Amino acid sequence: MGCCRQPASAPQKPAPPARVSNPAQEAHLATVTLSPQAEARLAIRTAGVEYKPVVRVRTFAGEVLIPPGRSIAVSAPVAGRLAAPAGGGVPAAGMTLQKGQPVFRLQPLIPPERDLRVEVEREVASQQARWEAAAARVHRAEQVLRDQAGSARALEEARTELALAEAALKAAKARQQRLTAAPLLAEDELVMESPQTALLRQIYAAPGQTVAAGGALFEVASLSPVWIRVPVYVGDLNSVEPEEAARVHGLNQQPGPSARAARPVTAPPSADPDAATADLFYELSNEDRALRPGQKVGVTLTLRGRAQSLVVPWSAVLYDVQGGTWVYENSAPQEFIRRRVEVRHVAGGLAHLARGPVPGAKIVTTGAAELFSTEFGIGK
Repeated sequence: MGCCRQPASAPQKPAPPARVSNPAQEAHLATVTLSPQAEARLAIRTAGVEYKPVVRVRTFAGEVLIPPGRSIAVSAPVAGRLAAPAGGGVPAAGMTLQKGQPVFRLQPLIPPERDLRVEVEREVASQQARWEAAAARVHRAEQVLRDQAGSARALEEARTELALAEAALKAAKARQQRLTAAPLLAEDELVMESPQTALLRQIYAAPGQTVAAGGALFEVASLSPVWIRVPVYVGDLNSVEPEEAARVHGLNQQPGPSARAARPVTAPPSADPDAATADLFYELSNEDRALRPGQKVGVTLTLRGRAQSLVVPWSAVLYDVQGGTWVYENSAPQEFIRRRVEVRHVAGGLAHLARGPVPGAKIVTTGAAELFSTEFGIGK
């Protein structure tokens, strides 16, 4: 009986770690087809993709600073005790103060005199005696006038002297009372006001506190304009156009039309040897207080020379929810295909592309948002 050899079974392939069902490539995205009436109603406009020389730019991280001389610390000119402004409390830090607005009242301290109390008591006694003598003269002048042995003028002079003596006595007694209540405080107060219309940045004292002469009370800072400090790697410093304005925008945003122009300013030279950077400074208007001291921003600087790049109108670029950038290409009459683009930067209303459709392709500049909503079913 012979042996029957079983054929060897083929080795089984391992299961793949992942599987893609119904794969779709970006080259085969959905095509939006419009009727001629819909295209006219949406007012679709197109423009060609161009490949042309453009200004070179680069984006750096910058820091918002208060310019020198725009931050003022107010100190006490003399030693004294602080109080809140009349008719209200001390303004809170972060408030905008008008020029001349009171922040504190300062009652100066007077140097203690050895015989001050004795002098005040002597003054009260002297004015008391003067008042009593004047009252006696008034009484005698009235009696003499009734006996028709004196004149009305003499009585008027006596009454005037009595009024002056009474006022001096009243002032002496008030000074005695103040000395008893606060032996070291002067009679007059100083109002500490804001020297400019600015933001109340810091408060270093509180009502009721006694401060020394020269002690810091508060600090105000003007936030318009502000400076933008841009650290640039020293190897790239010579490639930056020093006279060109910078474009300031959000740290994670493209320098689009909403970016603000900042002009270069002369500032004390500064650098960081550890980071191998040197600082450039730019001045930016900040009337709306949108920028805060210490805030990080994106700063796009113009570089020397020009480069070739694909450009499309900025109005043609759309953003999806993940931040991806797209345009719609008019591939055929009434047919539009969404194409991914990579925006390098924006300048002069044009988006400079690192990747996009081929030159000459017709892209939608007006009506792209309506096409986007039509493709995803969120519009009519």
